[in-house]
Amino acid sequence: MGSTFQGIETSKRGLSAHQQAIQTTGHNISNADNKHYARQRVVMSSMDPLYDPSLNRAQVAGQIGQGVKVSEIERVRDSFLDDRIVENSSLKDYWGKKNDYLYQVETVFNEPSGTTLRSLMDSFWSSWEDLASYPEETAHRAVVQEKAEGLGSRMEDVFKKLTQLRDQSNREIESRVNHLNTIAENIKSLNEKITKSQALGDNPNDLLDRRDQLLQELAGLVDITVGRNDEDELMVFIGQQILVQGQKVHKIDLVGNPDNDGLLDMKWSETGKNVLLRTGSIQALYEIRDQILVEKINQVDALAINAMDVINEIHKDGFGLNGKTNLSFFEERSLATNTFGEIDTDGDGLNDKTALFRVTGRTSLDPDRPLGITGTIRFLKPTASGEEEVLVPYSKDDTLNAVIKRINRAETGVVAYMSHDNQLALKATTNTFDKKENFMIRHLEDSGELLVGLTGILSTSGPAGSFDYRRLGEINKFQANAQDVTLTPMYHPSAFFKMSADVKNNPANIAAARGKDVGGTGDYNTPHGHKDGTNALLIAAALREKPVMFDYSKTTDDFYNSLISKIGTQAREANQEYTTQTELMTELENMRQSVMGVNLDEEMANMVQFQQSYNAAARMISTMNDMLDTIINRLGA
Repeated sequence: MGSTFQGIETSKRGLSAHQQAIQTTGHNISNADNKHYARQRVVMSSMDPLYDPSLNRAQVAGQIGQGVKVSEIERVRDSFLDDRIVENSSLKDYWGKKNDYLYQVETVFNEPSGTTLRSLMDSFWSSWEDLASYPEETAHRAVVQEKAEGLGSRMEDVFKKLTQLRDQSNREIESRVNHLNTIAENIKSLNEKITKSQALGDNPNDLLDRRDQLLQELAGLVDITVGRNDEDELMVFIGQQILVQGQKVHKIDLVGNPDNDGLLDMKWSETGKNVLLRTGSIQALYEIRDQILVEKINQVDALAINAMDVINEIHKDGFGLNGKTNLSFFEERSLATNTFGEIDTDGDGLNDKTALFRVTGRTSLDPDRPLGITGTIRFLKPTASGEEEVLVPYSKDDTLNAVIKRINRAETGVVAYMSHDNQLALKATTNTFDKKENFMIRHLEDSGELLVGLTGILSTSGPAGSFDYRRLGEINKFQANAQDVTLTPMYHPSAFFKMSADVKNNPANIAAARGKDVGGTGDYNTPHGHKDGTNALLIAAALREKPVMFDYSKTTDDFYNSLISKIGTQAREANQEYTTQTELMTELENMRQSVMGVNLDEEMANMVQFQQSYNAAARMISTMNDMLDTIINRLGA
């Protein structure tokens, strides 16, 4: 026979189970606006019945039910959607950060409206054209000075703002890496608590939600892979390296890189190896800091040094109102402190390289006439792994213009053009792989007579007469006069785009006149009068029309248009990708919320259901009480 009080225990379990169900419903309702909360559901199951099948059991009806129990409180969540959201978070934040910074880069250049480099270059060019028409008037010379100062100030401002953006990205990397380490520590702490809770047979749902939230936040910083195969040990990978392994964290350090202006690199604390990233906001910051902004700064530097050098080259050949010549219009600041261009690159106190930017030949030539000679020019092109040899052949039927095009198409780090005196000029470009070697001619060698007897650049053919920047005394390999050789400028020439003291203090020194050749020397060696504005026209043409090669672009306009066009393309790509990833993330979030989000209508319905079940269980206890009262108090009456 069953226990007299058996019904009370069954009803009590019903009360307890539905009370927990109501409490869980209240917990869900309280977290309805928490997007990282996964709704919880009470899973009820029946208690084990009385009397297992056996020969010695009581001779009564078996398998008598003992009510309900709460077997678990589960959280409703789709791990596959979670993994997709983690992956997409890395891409979304990667493109979002790129979009933010590229917008700021566009703002720095402020094209096409406002006081831009383009508008100031146009004004500077127009001032030289006006001076060519009125070379004797001081007012027009003052305008040239004013426009030069305006262009210089804007050039320096663009460099300063791009550098500030680079410093800002470095500080943001520092902040985000520190936050990454903090998140990793928090995940480790949660892993410990979750493991202990699960060991007791509990479902630590709220702790699991908190950990998933941290994983998504971490994924926005770096691309991670989450290993869930081991139930007792969640693992988080960055690439192939473990960041978190259960209750152990592999910390990431920030180390200044002396080869990159002391800016910070991410390294694993235990091994010292670089942290390899693919996506995430930190990877975007590294690409912005070390690629995009370096490229833009290099391009502004290239614009500055080429504009200064071309104008100085022509200006030195001209005459001022007072007859002075061989004066630079812009201030020249060389990387070398000596006239031989020799510099110390390894910091040991001894010069080890010869740094030259441009060399111009001595001979004036018709670039469209056949050369009549054969040979091969040898260059050393910088690459990611060092350098590679590039050979540019020429034959007797080639013209100098054809060889110039061949050199420029080869993109060897050296470009060629015809100067204002129809002399062959060779100059260095920016170095994509090492900005410290920007504007350095690496190697010039000619097996024939093109660079030697014909154009008057090198003194001797073959390896013995070659110029190589890794040797000292190499300036003696050139035939060129001192004024036809420009040394490599100090780092970031856009930061000191200034008129020379000679021109700034005395506008009469502006060499608007071309002069005349007296004595048949082939050189314009004598002033031609105060109404001569030919040299000013040559400068104006070099600024706008003449293909004097700004890096691998023919003219200033070509170069600047390419610069602005690439910024626009990069910004548009980042914006489009960010929009796409944001829309995808919204769709994934909506899908996840449809699974794990709290539906207030559903919870209210559950609350009424559980309330009624609770009331019914309570009524059952009341009924059992009445029955017991009859047995105990009234049966013997």
